[in-house]
Amino acid sequence: MKATIRRRAKPAKLLLLALVGFCLALGSVGAGDVAVTVLYTADVHGSILPIEYYEGMEHAGGLLRCATVIRRERELDPELLLLDGGDLFQGSIESYQTRGQIVIQAVNALRYDALIPGNHEFDWGVANLRAFYAGTTIPVVAANIGADPPESRPPGKCVPFIVKTVRGVRVAIVGLTTPHIPRWSRPRLLGALTFQRSLEALQRVMPEVRQRKPDILILAAHQGFRDYGDDTANEINAIARSFPEFDLILGAHTHRNVETAELNGVLYSQPGPYGIWFDKIRLVYDPQARRILSKQCEIITVDASFKQDAELKKLLAAGLEEAEDMAEEDVGWADEKQTPTSEFPGQSSIQTLIAKSIAEAVPADVVFHGALTQADLRKGPIRVKDIWRIVPYENSIGVAHLTLDELRQILEENSAFYKSRGETRDFRGVHGLTYALNPKAPAGSKVSRLVLTHRPPPKEGGRIRVAFNSFDLASAGDRLKRLRAIVETPEARLEETDVDTRSAVKAYIEAHSPVREEPQEGAVIVRGKKGKRSKADDETAGER
Repeated sequence: MKATIRRRAKPAKLLLLALVGFCLALGSVGAGDVAVTVLYTADVHGSILPIEYYEGMEHAGGLLRCATVIRRERELDPELLLLDGGDLFQGSIESYQTRGQIVIQAVNALRYDALIPGNHEFDWGVANLRAFYAGTTIPVVAANIGADPPESRPPGKCVPFIVKTVRGVRVAIVGLTTPHIPRWSRPRLLGALTFQRSLEALQRVMPEVRQRKPDILILAAHQGFRDYGDDTANEINAIARSFPEFDLILGAHTHRNVETAELNGVLYSQPGPYGIWFDKIRLVYDPQARRILSKQCEIITVDASFKQDAELKKLLAAGLEEAEDMAEEDVGWADEKQTPTSEFPGQSSIQTLIAKSIAEAVPADVVFHGALTQADLRKGPIRVKDIWRIVPYENSIGVAHLTLDELRQILEENSAFYKSRGETRDFRGVHGLTYALNPKAPAGSKVSRLVLTHRPPPKEGGRIRVAFNSFDLASAGDRLKRLRAIVETPEARLEETDVDTRSAVKAYIEAHSPVREEPQEGAVIVRGKKGKRSKADDETAGER
């Protein structure tokens, strides 16, 4: 499905012109016509405070800056609708420190009309999510979250859709999360919850929506439009084909700006993450003809020229002060810059630091893990906020007892993400092990010569302790299906711990400062049927 996409990052100094234009447009609405304004954030990731640096911008975004714009827009249109598309509270120190409660305070104060759950909403487990939503009366809207057994209710007062009336116009808002959540989160986090595919959920829910006879029909989904088509996590194209009755689809999850796209005649729009961007949509409806006369989407860039809202900042002051103290806490010292890349495939000083931290915390003989971001640890003092830059996720650690052949099968699966001119970001490194990787060998025989580096090999049929993060244990979004199947066998005796990666790294730095990790060789790239290495092979192995 082709789409016309406009991406725009409008500087905040043009906001006044935008607001004047909005006022002029209101004057152009015909007698009896109704203008409905929708404001929409997505992928805020707990960002109350501005983001220090993202895509060339400094100190942009965050709900404190967004609040300034939201209040101005409410002055123009007191009946506007304010929605969030998910991944609302995981990802910032201020949210982590308050277990999401500071975000609930913010969305309550800003008077959101609906919250769509994202996949990261489940990172702290269902119990924490229920506590999070218990702090608000804002509807949680997701048509494809259920439970088995049915009496195990979804988090909060989760409903498939809501209907809001704006100046006599009935606006139905249907919600969807991404159905791929069980491929990213372990069952112990999800409890009895089930996640239905998008079309199945909409086929079940839409008859009831139609019975409510809405004038405007909006879908807000924690899924994103993909230029190359749908995948099992993002089904926007299929939705637009199957349900062209939607007047507007609002997307999320993929962290990109899509100001305006037309999908099978359905208007699609999506703002970027962290509150640096949010969507403003204006729909003009003719009640007499019962049709929408016009649709306009605008992505507003909330850069550093927007002031932080003083009223909201005062309300959240205690939590923000506590988070700042945590962020600036000294953890240790780096003797030299630690980077996420090196000449070795999947290995780097950052990957080594993370893997050693996990091996010590669990403990484990082998750690299967990669660098999680492209961030460095600079030479000098290491603070808590620096650790968050290299470990932004809430992954916990699990240990499986595996044979060397089972580990070889996992490395075979991992080899699919190695490319001849360098591995993809999905290619995992190892700690405590070296092995030969022949990218040109037939599938199933690319990996050989596994050598443990920190202990003798087990006896025939013996097992070793191998550590993984919870994301990979859940199959890493179906990238590592074989890994999940192996670790879930009874023989693997999987131990899912409460040790999280970030805490493990913090503890390691505190114990071993000053830190000076060197990339360790893991996959040794070989060429040809006999696996013979050449000087040229050595020079190209591990390039990105």
